[in-house]
Amino acid sequence: MIIGLAFAWQSEAARADLSFDGKNRFIMTGQRMAVTLVNEGKTAALAEVSLNWGEPDSGQSQPLPLAISKPLLQISPGKRAVVEVFYQGKGLPTDRESYLLLSVLDVPPAAKTPHSISVALRHRFKLLYRPTLESTLDEAMAGLSWAVQKETAGSLIADNPSPYYLTLSNIETMGANGQPCGQPIEHLMLPPFSTQPVDIPACQSASLRYQIISDAGNLRPYGATLSADKKSHGSAQL
Repeated sequence: MIIGLAFAWQSEAARADLSFDGKNRFIMTGQRMAVTLVNEGKTAALAEVSLNWGEPDSGQSQPLPLAISKPLLQISPGKRAVVEVFYQGKGLPTDRESYLLLSVLDVPPAAKTPHSISVALRHRFKLLYRPTLESTLDEAMAGLSWAVQKETAGSLIADNPSPYYLTLSNIETMGANGQPCGQPIEHLMLPPFSTQPVDIPACQSASLRYQIISDAGNLRPYGATLSADKKSHGSAQL
């Protein structure tokens, strides 16, 4: 996610000179992790790096047990720099993933033309801290199930019994004739060991297709046949 922070009456063109070595999410499995920042621009880039809880409204109020090695750094044109994330070794659950947000503010140079200011861009990435777990992410994807709510038309219950965060994209219900029912749901993130209602079009939905985002940020297609009498597990699609 890239967010413009400042706009002006006549703003200079927004620059997105910082890239992140092809990453769009980060998985941390030990007590330290390297994040590579690349300055693809022709001028020096100033980056401010910070880390926050991913779900600030969930009652997570204790201090973060992680730290950033270089909260503020300058990167020369065409060069790359490495920022490390450190975990103190305790303070996060050991039986499930923890969800955090890595934020990088790309601070622009001062505007050079009258009546204008530069635009700062903030990049936000999901950072999942993953302790040693008995199951795999592939098993978690296959274990996701769906149940039709008989009492409420147009509603499913998504059940993630795994210790992993599962991020879904393009959730689409299909009628008995195989035609899509309404508009797809673009994004859904299921925390570990959680169930969540999912509103779907009030049609006779017979099947479901969706994508789950892998560690590498790729979309893996899945499909499930819906049943009013039992939970339905998805299967990977080619």
